[in-house]
Amino acid sequence: MVKCPRCGHENLPSFPTCSRCNSALPGHLGTAVQLPPGTTMAPPPGDDYGRLMASRAAATRRNRLAFAGAAVLALVAGTVVYYRDYAQKGARQQKLDVFEHWASMEKTETGAFFNCVMASEVDMNMFSSADQVQQRVESAYFTQQKTFSDLLLTDCVPKIERARQAFAGLHDPPPELAGPLGKYQAVLPKLQSGIEEYAEKIKGRQGTKDLDQLIQDAGNAWHAGGSPTPEAIAFEKFMHCSIPGLAKMKDAQQMLEYLADACYKKDPVVFMDHVRKDCGPLLNSVDAHAAPSKTWKLSQQRFFETDARQMQAWEGCGKRSRKGKKTEDLSTFLLAVGEYMEARTDVVKATREIKDSPGR
Repeated sequence: MVKCPRCGHENLPSFPTCSRCNSALPGHLGTAVQLPPGTTMAPPPGDDYGRLMASRAAATRRNRLAFAGAAVLALVAGTVVYYRDYAQKGARQQKLDVFEHWASMEKTETGAFFNCVMASEVDMNMFSSADQVQQRVESAYFTQQKTFSDLLLTDCVPKIERARQAFAGLHDPPPELAGPLGKYQAVLPKLQSGIEEYAEKIKGRQGTKDLDQLIQDAGNAWHAGGSPTPEAIAFEKFMHCSIPGLAKMKDAQQMLEYLADACYKKDPVVFMDHVRKDCGPLLNSVDAHAAPSKTWKLSQQRFFETDARQMQAWEGCGKRSRKGKKTEDLSTFLLAVGEYMEARTDVVKATREIKDSPGR
């Protein structure tokens, strides 16, 4: 191509003058040919002109194809990214849907069980220790002491059984939730067995309180002095049964020290369980025609006190043992509650990791 020095238009090498301004082109001699007004320069020879047009058309097609190819590639890449992101978000949402289904059952099924056990609607998130759970369960017991055991067995146990069946229906959970959900399901039977054990144990509580009161009544009769009554005679036998080596103790102070050691330094539950089981029958079945034992007079001389400090010691022993017994009665259930809270936390933690990880 030859560039016109005057107007800059590019011409074929065979053109003697510029096809635009008619100026002479470099490499050609002579002056420009003056054309009559209204006429134009004849087109270049056919072969050269055809090649020029074909070259320009080919260049245009190449440019269009290049732009079209780039656009297609961009569209394909964008589509791949979109659908990949969409698929990732869809898979993540499916996992979150599993958690939402679990959370709904947790509230309606397991929540119904705890509401029953505590005799009121509760949010398990509010509890941070086993002591708090024990207090709520024991408070529920005191509102209906005579019927609470039956309530637990006939109303609450069926609720935890229904919860077990509901959660067993969660098939094929996502891998991230499989472990925590399995741990959660495994603790539900422990909650059931724990509350069943507690329900059976509290059946004997009233009998325990009645026996402790019987100790007080018989002991007061013994400390009343005067002629030995059947109750006082029975209590003197009860003292020798409850306190090993009583006959060798020299006074009431030594006996009180023994009771203090057994009830305050050692385990009052163990001590009073023995007393109630092995010595309590002596007070439950008082012989109206019983005669004083051979140790009656010696016991009166050594252990009788007008202020009856011994009875205060027995009362304190009974209260401490009953309090410890409450914790013991609930121990299996409270251990299960601890595992339940831990499993519950693990499910929530795993779900949070799914939610915060867009690549999953």
